[in-house]
Amino acid sequence: NPDWLRKDDYAPWDEEGHVVTDDELRGAFTSAIKKRMMADVDYGFFLSGGVDSACVAHVLMPLYKEAKLAEGGEFTPIPTFTVGMENSPDVMAAKAVVEKLGGSKFIDHKIRYFTPDEVFDTIPKIIYHMETYEAELIRSSIPNWFLAEAAAKDVKMVLTGEGSDELFAG
Repeated sequence: NPDWLRKDDYAPWDEEGHVVTDDELRGAFTSAIKKRMMADVDYGFFLSGGVDSACVAHVLMPLYKEAKLAEGGEFTPIPTFTVGMENSPDVMAAKAVVEKLGGSKFIDHKIRYFTPDEVFDTIPKIIYHMETYEAELIRSSIPNWFLAEAAAKDVKMVLTGEGSDELFAG
């Protein structure tokens, strides 16, 4: 771990005159994505269609293409995974992001549709595994449960837009 990570009082944003430029932010964001691409297993990407996952996907795509071409052999599209009910806003937005990033030539987009009945049937499992009755946590866990189940059939690791909400107001 870097030395600054071990310091409890590390806060460069508090330094007098410290201004983060767009290029510094873009560089740090790109480095963070590239770092998480270092995997010895096949990986994919959770694509919600929101601002956060769209930003990550936009940076990820050229890095993924570059990495695949460096490996040699045939290029394989990156698997992406979306979850939602039929024609939900997230599904429609994710489809639009896929098209904007080059479509099926570069992205193997899989959508896991679910029904209200599936949601109700899954709630007891989610409560059991999450060990909580907190409504907000359960509500947000339901689509992630379905998404993880679907992705696990194809990949061992996924990248997500989680965490970039704070940067991109997603």
